[in-house]
Order: sequence, then structure tokens, then C-alpha cells
Amino acid sequence: MKLNSIISMGVVAGAALFAAQAQAEGWYVGADAGRSSTGTVYPGLNMTKSTDTVGGVFLGYQFNQNWGVEGFYSGAGKFSAASGATSVTGKTDVYGLDLTGTLPLADAFSLYGRLGYANAKTSASSSPAGYTGSNRSAATYGLGGEYDVTPQVGVRLGWDRYGAAVSNVGVTNNFNINVWSVGILYEF
Repeated sequence: MKLNSIISMGVVAGAALFAAQAQAEGWYVGADAGRSSTGTVYPGLNMTKSTDTVGGVFLGYQFNQNWGVEGFYSGAGKFSAASGATSVTGKTDVYGLDLTGTLPLADAFSLYGRLGYANAKTSASSSPAGYTGSNRSAATYGLGGEYDVTPQVGVRLGWDRYGAAVSNVGVTNNFNINVWSVGILYEF
């Protein structure tokens, strides 16, 4: 009798787990907005504007309740820097693909992490001329939390880090951009 109870409880637990994972699978789409913070774009230049309001969109697929993949675009913000008579202004846009890991903590709340690869395209101009934009492909990562308002609609709060670059007369300098954002997603 005891063995039958254990087997029955195992079958019920397995069915519940399967149902939870099946519900967590599928496509989702979303948008986010927030603030960016740009690191030093070039040695010797002092940042005069390193934060900006940004926005982005994403499309993802959740394989089960713990693992997924997400493609995204993020406007990573505008910046300006100066030193003496030299001034540089620029803007960075990021496209990428991340693997996502989700840790459900309660019925409607979970934490997530992301790790992937992104291409940041920075356009820049300077006075006097010399500084130009550059493309940089690099690892990207982030952390956040998600609250499911309904089974199809969720709200996110997250932090992401991207790599970007600018050039000055052929010498490229890499820098990082941090983005804090709030987003909304819809699961199909």
C-alpha cells in the first residue's frame, strides 16, 4: 500500500510539472524603456552626457519554464564627451541574441538571467574631425525580475550590459553601456 501511494504521488507530481512546463512554453514579444549609462568613450575625454532615455523591443521563445532564447534591439543611448577644444557626440544601437534562464520563485514572480552575443553600432562625430563611430560585437549579459500580471501579460524590471566602440584616426576604443529598463511582454 505504501508503494502505491508513493507511485501515485509521483504520477500526480509529474503531471503537474508537465502541465506547468507546457504552459511555460511558447513565443512572446515585448517592449521596454529605461535609462542608459555610457562608460568613458575614449581616454582623455571627459563625459559631458553619459545617460539617456532608451527603448527597445524583443522577441523570444521559452522552451520550458527555465530556458529560452531571445532576440532583441535596444537603442543604447546618446552620449557626448569633451576635452579642451575637442568634442564628440554619438549614439549607439544594439542588436543581439541571448539565451535566457528563468528561476520561478512564486506563482507569478520569477528572476531571469541572460547571456548572449550582440552587435553594437555606434555613430559618432567630432569637432575637430577625427572621431568616428564603430561596430563592436561582444558578449552581453543581464539580470532581472518578471511579474506575470495575467497568464499572457508580464512586466519586467531588468539590467543589461552591452559593449560598444568609437575610433579616433584608426585607433578603436571599447567601452560599456549599462541599461536599466522596465518592459511589458505578451505571451502567445
